[in-house]
Amino acid sequence: MSTIETPVLIVGGGGAGLTASMLLSQLGVETLLVSSLPTTSILPKAHVLNQRCMEIFTDVGVAQEIYRRGTPAENMRYSAYYIGLAGSDPAYGRRIGRMESWGAGCLDADWASASPCLQANLPQIRLEPILKFRAEALAPGRVHFNHEVIDIEQNTSGVTALVRDKTNGTEYTVRARYALACDGGRTIGKRLGVEMEGTRDVMRIVSVYMTADLSRWATDPDVLIRWLWMPA
Repeated sequence: MSTIETPVLIVGGGGAGLTASMLLSQLGVETLLVSSLPTTSILPKAHVLNQRCMEIFTDVGVAQEIYRRGTPAENMRYSAYYIGLAGSDPAYGRRIGRMESWGAGCLDADWASASPCLQANLPQIRLEPILKFRAEALAPGRVHFNHEVIDIEQNTSGVTALVRDKTNGTEYTVRARYALACDGGRTIGKRLGVEMEGTRDVMRIVSVYMTADLSRWATDPDVLIRWLWMPA
């Protein structure tokens, strides 16, 4: 079984892991990133990127591409509340109210003065490939998807991880001074005896990912998020 030596092992290839890889690469710190997933996110997940986040993305060289592919500032000025979108009830489609959000697309003077960067909106399904491409450019051959940490141990000198390449089933060992657990608490915490605290499973949410032209009914182009209240 082969062994890879690296100063930092990053476990998880989502926004946190890929950003950590880019930042450390720019500081001249060698890393190895492994993600158990075969690809970046296949679902939209989170999407609004605040000003501080965009400052970091500016530092690592991905901000302009995010702005290019993301929602224009004029289309993310408000959140609004509606009675449905369409239906037999004459109240359907009525806007109850709207709330200025995200610095009103940077029209708000306080938001504009708080940072040189605008807010952005790009769901993870489109954001993560941009981050992965940049992380790979900064650390060639050091970003491995479909590689799963199946065991990890730590001692006073660092960590030792057993990693499986899920593509061909081979296993290898990684020795690192530090490990960054960017896996959303799924694997590394449990392996090291770190448990989540607090109340869990307090609510259930169902997400539906769909594509449709709703412009006939969603007529406010400056509203990014619509909250729909159903009269029935």
